[in-house]
Amino acid sequence: MRHESLADPEWPVIESETEYETGWFTGGYDLVEQPDGSRKKYYWAELATAVVVVARTDDQLLFVEQYRPTIRETQLELPAGIVERGESFTTAAARELQEETGFAPSGTSLIQEFWCSTGLLRHRRGFVFAEGLEPAERELDSNEFLTPQTVPVDEALDVARAQPTNDATVEGILLAHEDGLL
Repeated sequence: MRHESLADPEWPVIESETEYETGWFTGGYDLVEQPDGSRKKYYWAELATAVVVVARTDDQLLFVEQYRPTIRETQLELPAGIVERGESFTTAAARELQEETGFAPSGTSLIQEFWCSTGLLRHRRGFVFAEGLEPAERELDSNEFLTPQTVPVDEALDVARAQPTNDATVEGILLAHEDGLL
């Protein structure tokens, strides 16, 4: 599921076990020898690499409204999705944006990539800025029931922070703002 290799461990891994596997995530633990010689199981959940898209057209940002069964709430969030094996973050962003919103960007650029929730997750996420949006054919996945919505750029941070919200949306808006893209 993970597309990137993990770094060689600094602490010896005595055993690595996968205990649970689904099409969406894998869960398990590494039995690790700590610096003091003691051993401890470090549990992890592994998710596929993902991309979050900050898409701007003129003075508007493109969001999607989507019901999230895991938290039982509807959120207004940035378009996002899984990076397929062999895809770059920017290629995945253009594909996901078109699939979810029906707009194809003429330009994309990587804002930032990083590991998420490193105390538990093996999950890499990239944030991509997209611009030059042109109408294109929308191709929702079978589990996607979402509605594209535009938000004025000067209201984007307030919208991103309004409850309910999520980390990817807040992080994407803050990173794009910090880079002077909003």
